[in-house]
Amino acid sequence: SSPVTANPNPSIHVCKGDLITQQIDVIVVCSSSEYLFKAICEAGGDSVKASFDAESKKKPEAPVIAVKADGQLASKMVYFLPWKMPPDASLLRKSIEKFVSDAMDKAVTETYQSIAFPAIGCGKFGCSISLVAQAMIEEAHQKLQKHAISVSFVIQSERTDIYDEFQKQINLLQQQPTQPTEPVKTISATVNKGTIEVEKDDITKQK
Repeated sequence: SSPVTANPNPSIHVCKGDLITQQIDVIVVCSSSEYLFKAICEAGGDSVKASFDAESKKKPEAPVIAVKADGQLASKMVYFLPWKMPPDASLLRKSIEKFVSDAMDKAVTETYQSIAFPAIGCGKFGCSISLVAQAMIEEAHQKLQKHAISVSFVIQSERTDIYDEFQKQINLLQQQPTQPTEPVKTISATVNKGTIEVEKDDITKQK
């Protein structure tokens, strides 16, 4: 296999589709989401469920259970992370940020270049879509300041409301004013395609 090189175009984008068919390195699955967990395990076949069960027993406290993708899953890996709606609404944002952060940290450690998330909390949990979109996009954006990895948010095709909100948050990020002393070359955005590319050479290296 070819050596892993740094991804020259880290980006954040949102698309409509299915995590099962994403041809990328890592898909992230909320193991507490009955529907998504079941769908991914069915698509991945016996080995994915068996690996998940074995890893969960081995490391019950692990923040991320990483399993090799198989069956109909087009990704290389599946990261299972638990997430439950916190009883206190004020903790909701923090819990969503941690979900994104834990998955991205592991992907970076394992030198993967692309990762796809579902919109957590927007189904049966009924969380505020704008809060979820804001927390997930901003946390991913923070990580992109330090790491070169492409991030996708994959939204069910019938949930145009969720897709629109994620797209809006990406557009808002692009509109944030930069400090006048910093050259604006670090961010190039194609708003109509919903892509923000943040170059690795970030402001921390600039004098």
